Amino acid sequence: MAASALEFTYRYPWASAVVATPQARTLQLATSSRGDEHPYFFHGRIEQPRSVADMLLALLDVVRTHYFLPRPPQMDPVVTSNDAMLRFEGFSGCCGVYVRVDLATAGLTAERHGRGTTNVDFNLPMRAALMRLQERERVEFSVGRAAFALSRGDERVVEKKVRLPLRWLKGFSEVQAYLPRLVLRAEVDGGEARRFARSLPLTSVPRQPSFVISSGAALRLSQRPAEGAVAISGVHRLRTLPGLVQRAERLRIWSDALSGVSAWEVVFAVGRVTLLVSPETQRGFSGEGQVLSSLASAAWQKALPRVRAQLHWQNEIDVGEVARATELTAGEVEAALAALGARGLAGYDCSTGRYFHRELPFDLERVEAMQPRLLDARQLLADNRVRRLPGGGDGDDFAVDGSDVVHHVRLRADSDRCSCPWFSKRQGERGPCKHILAARLLRDGEADTGVAMPA
Repeated sequence: MAASALEFTYRYPWASAVVATPQARTLQLATSSRGDEHPYFFHGRIEQPRSVADMLLALLDVVRTHYFLPRPPQMDPVVTSNDAMLRFEGFSGCCGVYVRVDLATAGLTAERHGRGTTNVDFNLPMRAALMRLQERERVEFSVGRAAFALSRGDERVVEKKVRLPLRWLKGFSEVQAYLPRLVLRAEVDGGEARRFARSLPLTSVPRQPSFVISSGAALRLSQRPAEGAVAISGVHRLRTLPGLVQRAERLRIWSDALSGVSAWEVVFAVGRVTLLVSPETQRGFSGEGQVLSSLASAAWQKALPRVRAQLHWQNEIDVGEVARATELTAGEVEAALAALGARGLAGYDCSTGRYFHRELPFDLERVEAMQPRLLDARQLLADNRVRRLPGGGDGDDFAVDGSDVVHHVRLRADSDRCSCPWFSKRQGERGPCKHILAARLLRDGEADTGVAMPA
C-alpha cells in the first residue's frame, strides 16, 4: 500500500495565519486550486471566535493524529462553501477517524460568500494562533486568496508537494456509505457532555470494545454490552472530545449497530463538529469497500446524469424536489446520490438526514481505479468465468471460476453470500467480495459496460 499514492502539489498564495490589525484579528485560511485562480469563498466576522477556534482545533488535532499505524497525516483539509454552511473535512493519519466541522453562516457576519470546494492550508503556527483567540475579541474570518489584501507582507506562494494517499481519497467515498445508516442513540446537554468526556479513559489503548449507555439524561461507559448501547472500539480515538465540549451546547451520539460505526456530534451555537469512528481501531475507512455495492449496481446509472445536473452547491438536497425536476422516482434519486457520494460529488449530513453538494478538488473520474475488487470482478466477467445457475428460487445463483475451485454465489433480497474464504472470514462486514460483485454485474446486464463518469 506504500505505493498507493498520487503525486500532488498544493499551491497556496500565502501561508494561513492570524493577522493582527488595529481594528481586529483576522483569521486567514489560504486555499489551493488546480487552476491559476485561487477561489475566494468567504470573508466576514466571527460572532463567537473562541467556539469557532475550538472547532477548528479539533479538526487540526484529528488530522495530525495516528490512532493505529503511524502514517503520514494529510493536514490540509477540504473546505466546501455554500449559502448556509462552511464545511471542513479531513481524516486522521490512520484514516480510522473522519472529522467534519460545519460552521453555520448564521454565526458568521459575511461580507462576501462564494460557492465551491478546495483545500485549505492548516499548519502548526495556525494552531498556536487559534489557541490564543479570545471570546470577546473582534475576529474576522477569511477563506481564499483575496484575504491577502488584509495582511501587510509581500505576496508569496507556498507550495506543498505531497504524496496524496489513495486511502484518503477512498475514505471520502466510504464514509458517505456509512453516514446514511446512522441512527441517533443518545443526546445530552453540554454539562453532561463535559462530565462524560472527563470520565473517558483516554490515556491507554483498550484491547476490547467499550459500550456507551444512555440512562435518562446521563451517559456512562461500560465494558459489557447492553440493549441500545453504542459500541466503540478504541475509546482513545475520542481524545479530542474533552477539549471540544468545553463550550458546547449538546452532544449527540449516532451509531449503526450492524457495522459498529459511531458518530459523535458536538453542537455549538455557531455550528457542529462530527467525529465518525470506524468499527475497529485497525480498520481505516479507506479499506471498507462499502461503496462497492453502489458502484456495481445498475439502479443509478440512467438516473445519475439527470440528478447530477440538479446539483448547484445545495446545503441540503431535497430528494422530492430532484425527483420532480428529473421525472425520476425517489428511489432512483437516492441511488444516484449514493453513487455521487462514492465519487466525492456529494456528502451526507446525518443531522439533517440529507445530502449536500460538494466536489472534491481531486481527479476522481475513474473511481474504479481505486477499487481493486470491482476491477477484479469486471475481469472475471471479461474472462467468461461467471455463469448463472438454473433454479435459485427467491433469488439468483451463480458459479464463479476461481484459481483452483469454483465458488458458489447466492444473491438474495435480504443478503448475498459466497463460498469463497474471503467472504467466509468477513461475512460481508467489509463490503461484497469480487465474486458477488461479478454476479451482480452479470445479473444486472452490466457485464459489457464500464462505469464512466458523466461529463
